[in-house]
This record gives sequence, structure tokens and C-alpha cells, in this order.
Amino acid sequence: MKITVRLVLVTVLVVMGLVAGSVAAAAGGMPAAHEADGRTFGEVVSGLAQTDPLALAEHVSGCFGP
Repeated sequence: MKITVRLVLVTVLVVMGLVAGSVAAAAGGMPAAHEADGRTFGEVVSGLAQTDPLALAEHVSGCFGP
């Protein structure tokens, strides 16, 4: 049950961050904001989400980082 709560929290934070990022991002969306092409950006985000989803949530939301 504890893992399920954590997974829900991470998912909500990622979705919130993506929504906020898509509103605030420059033309070209998040890949352009990170100075990458869409394919490279997608591969990096996917790899990070698979290896450390909490790190992705921290980066996107800014809630947990220092």
C-alpha cells in the first residue's frame, strides 16, 4: 500500500509539472526549453522515469529539491 501511495504521488507531481511546463515553455515545448530535439528529450525523460521516477518528479515540480 505504501508503494501505491508513493506511485500516485509521483504520478500526480509529474502530471502537474508537465502541465505547468507546457504552459510556461517557450515555443517548441519542453524539448526546446531544454535545448534538445523531441526524440532525444523523450528518450532521456523515459530513461529517467524508468530508473528514478522520483528524480523526474523533483525536477518537474521543484517541490523536493534543495
